Amino acid sequence: MSETALSAIAEINPGARIPKEITGSDEVSFIPMSDVSESGDWTTQQARPLRSVTAGFTAFEEGDVLVAKITPCLENGKGAHARGLRNGIGFGSTEFHVLRAKPGVDPRFVFHVTQSRRFRQAAERQMVGSAGQQRVQRLFFDEFLVRDFSQDEQAVIARILDTLDTAIREAEALIDKLKAVKQGLLHDLLTRGIDANGQLRPPQSEAPQLYKESPLGWIPREWTGARLADVCAPNRPITYGVLKPGDYKENGIPLLQIQDVIHGSINFGNVHRISESLDLAYSRTRIYGGEIVISLVGTIGKVAQIPYECERSNLHRNLGLIAIQKSDIPEFFLWFLRSERFSEQVLNETFGSTQSLLNLNSVRGFAVPVPPAGERQQIAELMNGSELHIKQEIIELKKLERTKIGLMDDLLTGRGRVTPLLESVQQAAAPIVHQSVGQTGA
Repeated sequence: MSETALSAIAEINPGARIPKEITGSDEVSFIPMSDVSESGDWTTQQARPLRSVTAGFTAFEEGDVLVAKITPCLENGKGAHARGLRNGIGFGSTEFHVLRAKPGVDPRFVFHVTQSRRFRQAAERQMVGSAGQQRVQRLFFDEFLVRDFSQDEQAVIARILDTLDTAIREAEALIDKLKAVKQGLLHDLLTRGIDANGQLRPPQSEAPQLYKESPLGWIPREWTGARLADVCAPNRPITYGVLKPGDYKENGIPLLQIQDVIHGSINFGNVHRISESLDLAYSRTRIYGGEIVISLVGTIGKVAQIPYECERSNLHRNLGLIAIQKSDIPEFFLWFLRSERFSEQVLNETFGSTQSLLNLNSVRGFAVPVPPAGERQQIAELMNGSELHIKQEIIELKKLERTKIGLMDDLLTGRGRVTPLLESVQQAAAPIVHQSVGQTGA
């Protein structure tokens, strides 16, 4: 199959033809760089009077494709297919190149070409300018080659990739909804708890006799309140770790730092390592599994639980150690430390003008609820189940994203045959989307 320049199938930066009937007071769409996502979506649909945007902005028309020209926006995939423009006209950042499909060319095909990994990598190699201000020049579109597909083939390729895009967006929306449900569930469980029948208690406003006042506000009568220090193992008080780690020691003891706490989990992939002697000197913060850590410097209040199966490690000074005995169900207290009630306490105790700090005495004195052990276990299991559901959906989302990347490479380079793929992609995406929709309605 022959190839042709991208500029042969799309006009580059053609300008916009503003209809005479549109006046200066009429609204047109406005798309700054911040309003396009790294997956090619136009996320926030702004509009401005025509007279306010005719100078100093890039003009485009309904159906045009926008491509970021500046680093790092280009490499990250920023761009959009401009559809649904107010009065058919849009203006936006001067850091956009505009591509307009020529007659006989499918605009969605042009859009998907500009979103492909091959296009982005090629454009990155052709950038010119000083560091941080590098841009893709107009000439690049004359040099970048695409397969010379017929318009029907272009339309089928676009439909395949659009099908996957739809499945990806629905999976993302489901994950967002599950996260919101999880936060609502956490709030209810930590304020109302679970009664003897395994159900949420009625709210305090409906059944005040079931609640009592505490430093945390209203809590169920069966619960008690305590300081965080009071629920820790007696021989392992809340403390912080190594002040001066020194140079990296090959085969040394892993030292967890604040940058190793990512999205509520511990990442052991690139940890610093310290000497055995330094680890011995800070034996108070040795980690064996199951402990909770909290960030004390910079980004305050990040928490994570150390996996029970982990290599013996230690902590840096910027992390605090919270060691709760396994029999006391540390997972319950982990979920409380992730709650708004706890975040409010952290915010009230944070100090420092140039860098935020959290004092250990404050951490030790933070108020925590203490339900009966069986209720603690139930709450932890419900929250762990909610978290697991989200993680499973994220795995499915990643599968869809990998499928799209692979198919995009195959289709746009001509390695994959177009016609048989459309039906197979629709069949592959449908169970994921339908399952997600079913779970949402549960």
